[in-house]
Amino acid sequence: MERVNLQFLDLFKSSLNNKPYECGEIDLENLKHIYALAQIHHVVPMIYNALYNEEFFENVDENFKRMFKNTGFRLVVSQIQRSNRFLELYKKLQENDVDAIVFKGIIFRNMYNNPDDRMSSDEDILVKKEDYDKVKEIFLGEGLEFIQKEGNECAYFCRQTGLCIEVSTSLFSDESKAYGHLNNLFDDIFEKSIKINIDGVEFSTLSHEQHLIYIVFHNMKHFLHGGFGIRQVADFMKYIEKYGEFIDWDKFWSDLKILNYDTFALNLIDISLKYLGFDDNKAVYPGGIKNFDEIKNYNDYYINSDDLISDILDSGVFGASTQERKHTALMTLNAVEENDNGNNGNRFKAIFPSVDYLKGSYTYLQKYPVLLPVAWGQRILGYLKKNKNNKDSYVNTMELGKQRIELLKEYKIIK
Repeated sequence: MERVNLQFLDLFKSSLNNKPYECGEIDLENLKHIYALAQIHHVVPMIYNALYNEEFFENVDENFKRMFKNTGFRLVVSQIQRSNRFLELYKKLQENDVDAIVFKGIIFRNMYNNPDDRMSSDEDILVKKEDYDKVKEIFLGEGLEFIQKEGNECAYFCRQTGLCIEVSTSLFSDESKAYGHLNNLFDDIFEKSIKINIDGVEFSTLSHEQHLIYIVFHNMKHFLHGGFGIRQVADFMKYIEKYGEFIDWDKFWSDLKILNYDTFALNLIDISLKYLGFDDNKAVYPGGIKNFDEIKNYNDYYINSDDLISDILDSGVFGASTQERKHTALMTLNAVEENDNGNNGNRFKAIFPSVDYLKGSYTYLQKYPVLLPVAWGQRILGYLKKNKNNKDSYVNTMELGKQRIELLKEYKIIK
């Protein structure tokens, strides 16, 4: 791994654990690269907090320091505004007897030393189908804007604060062939929900066991759609550190093994131990083992996170670091849906996606699916226009897609 990436990870570890940075002096060129990494991983405030007391940072170009500081400060203030507005809106749901389960977002921020340094692009709530329209009435009454999405999900936007609340009736799209079946593990989600008090508000959220397994599934979902970032690995790590004692570890690993996600989860732990200062004294590994080195010595488990951490660092928080990476989603999704190694099929679907994949971008397909060839044409022309000065874009997408399918094989998601 390049030294600058190790420096970025050590700064992130320093912020996560409130401990000194230990990876040596960083020159201005590498600091600029680290700033770019912090932006695509949405961790600018955390990286700045790890840097600002370092002697080498005090001697850096004043304009760069000011820019770094101002960006971090602006992001934190914005997060505080969004968090406060969400607290107000959640209380409105409670006043109207809406049973809304909050997951990710504010629940995860509450695990961090400085919660508002851990950015959230939105807040997520799960509601019962019978409350779906009631939530809409409440949020519209509070001045939020309604955003229609596909299937079992919609969103509401607060223009004053930038808060976006995604509302769904299931954790994953039921229509997805790649991960819709994961909803089966959450049939009793409301019955098992628990309460967590944050800033004086009692939030309903997933049981600790369901929330932890959801993090693994959610990371894999993002991996299939282009990738996930180091912050999502930290969420997984922090959840175990804070709530590991409440997890039925035998069930956790059993559920993951049935779905072929256990190798993936073990390698997330390997990354956490290697780079993020993970305190795993509350973790229990497959077979009741409590020492991760024992797991690494077992032939039953594949532990080699080098390729995964490289993909994570390149990905950014939602796998959107480059257009080529975003376009690989069609190849990785198809590979999982078909559990098929056929590269020709993956290439075909990357160029000619299904109606379900395109109907969000080409809304006329929702009413007239027969116009799919027209959408293909529009999409191809748009792609060519956008990449007219980058003739290698298609080749790069196909090559990256192949590499990412190999990662799915490496971590035993597909055969």
